[in-house]
Amino acid sequence: MNKTIVLLTFLLIFQACSFSAPSKNTITKKSTAPSEDLFNKGYQLFTQNNFKDALPIFHAYIENQTSNADNYEWALFFYGICLKKNKFKYVAFDVFARLIDQSPNAKIVTHAIRFFEEAINQHQIHDTFIRETTICSKNFGFVEAPLSHFIDFHQGMCNWEKGYIDWGNAQFSMIPEKSPYYLKYRFELARLKIQQKQIDQGIQILSEILKTPRIDPDLRARCLITLARLHFEQQQYEKADALYKSIAKFQEDQSRFLLERAWTQFHLNHPNQAMGLLIALKAPDFETQITPEFFLLKSLIYKQICNYKNALAIVDEWNTAYKKLIEGIRLRKTLVHHADIMPLLLHKKSIKKILSIIHRLAHERKLAENYPDKQVAESLTTIYELFIQKYAHELNMLAQKSYVDLSNQLLAFEENMRLMHYEIGLSMYQRVKQSRSVTEKQPLKEKFEQPVIYPFIGEYWNDELDHLRVSLTDKCQTPEQWDVFFK
Repeated sequence: MNKTIVLLTFLLIFQACSFSAPSKNTITKKSTAPSEDLFNKGYQLFTQNNFKDALPIFHAYIENQTSNADNYEWALFFYGICLKKNKFKYVAFDVFARLIDQSPNAKIVTHAIRFFEEAINQHQIHDTFIRETTICSKNFGFVEAPLSHFIDFHQGMCNWEKGYIDWGNAQFSMIPEKSPYYLKYRFELARLKIQQKQIDQGIQILSEILKTPRIDPDLRARCLITLARLHFEQQQYEKADALYKSIAKFQEDQSRFLLERAWTQFHLNHPNQAMGLLIALKAPDFETQITPEFFLLKSLIYKQICNYKNALAIVDEWNTAYKKLIEGIRLRKTLVHHADIMPLLLHKKSIKKILSIIHRLAHERKLAENYPDKQVAESLTTIYELFIQKYAHELNMLAQKSYVDLSNQLLAFEENMRLMHYEIGLSMYQRVKQSRSVTEKQPLKEKFEQPVIYPFIGEYWNDELDHLRVSLTDKCQTPEQWDVFFK
């Protein structure tokens, strides 16, 4: 995580990575071999699965030919496959995007689209990549099922994202129920219903998807968390908690799910379970993922059981943790001069997404620099530098907007914590003023027939996350030393 923060800080300081293009004096001369000989030699190596040696041959052919050459499209296609096999995936998919956009060869285009589908399913690239290229605006009537369902889904999403709901519906209607893209379409339909404030319909669709036996694990997790949040907003806390419990562990957003479930337990009036989930968030794997919300909930739990000393201590802990950030915001520091806020920015999914792309690009760029063929190395390095500049610019724009949003959220949390401090003091005063004739109740404690003490394993708290409990004593009827000041 520290390396990620450093990378984010670096990219934002420079706003875009500025790399020098290769000097003309360093570029090697193009091959003078006859073009057909180059293509045939490259193709022979390709059929032998010798993609490493075939790559510079096809590169030389493409550099020496115009797009009108007889074998140009096939050479570009084989070149893209060689790039992919040599782990230059982003340049490879850039080549495939060019082929989809420009090639009239249906066979080549079909293969290129299939490569995109495979890469998206294997999480090698984000699904938005293909919608950002050329698939949205072209007619692929020659592509047969089941690959056509992949196209219908993404073209439908393109239309929905632009607000063309009816056009998107027309694309989605061509996806049969047996296709894996049908359930993905149904999930996006549920999200659309939620955006349109048709919550009940969204819940119904998500529930139907979860009953399907062939559901993809990733899609199932997305349905569970979306449905859990909807039930929470509708104050159906029992249903929400059951869904949170069924979400698989060891996910990227597990810390967020634990916090949300802690809120659910709090609203169910289960302070012990809620505090146990917050304690789980102190595990080393989550230590960089603590958010201001964590402190607010923890203080609320202590306040609920009249443990005002600890509640005030948590408010003080929040002030200590975020005082410097708040001061920087009040001084209107620019993002590049406010590096302390970087860890909180990394909680944004959109920022993490672009950073992951830049990480991959930087890795592939390093491979390109070390490629044995100098001409290929210089060409690929230049392309990767342009890619990194593009995504660094996107990251900068997104981070600047997120910085404003996050600043407003922190100021709101500061006001909430100040209000919390006041309400704790007020509750302390009101409790003492209550009638002494009220029968004292027994302290609230949960008992467990078989208490379990979980050992700390390495740097992760494993299966105990759903079972952690703390024994919190309800002090609302227990006199405190400070009572004397309010008598």
